[in-house]
Amino acid sequence: LIMIVLYLSFQSLLVPLRLALAMLFTLVATFGMGVLVYQTTLLHGFMPQLKYFNGVTYEVIPLVTGIAIALGLDYDIFLVSRIVEFRVQRYSDRASIFRGVLKTGDV
Repeated sequence: LIMIVLYLSFQSLLVPLRLALAMLFTLVATFGMGVLVYQTTLLHGFMPQLKYFNGVTYEVIPLVTGIAIALGLDYDIFLVSRIVEFRVQRYSDRASIFRGVLKTGDV
């Protein structure tokens, strides 16, 4: 549903596709780090208190997924909206992206 709304709002197929790939990368990196930290013995020499953890519980998965998608969607929509706003004001593509990231970066 969100992808359809983004497609209709920005009239671009690349915006929802890029957003989906960014969300997928974020979730893979987040869960990968969670597995690396809590389910392997790789960091036990550095942080010995981790050896008492048996792994990530099932409650963490939907919680982290919901938070990551909500924050990622919000920031991405703010960023793309700001870039489109500067593009409408006749800035070049490069200048619009630079100004959009600059103005949205402190969110």
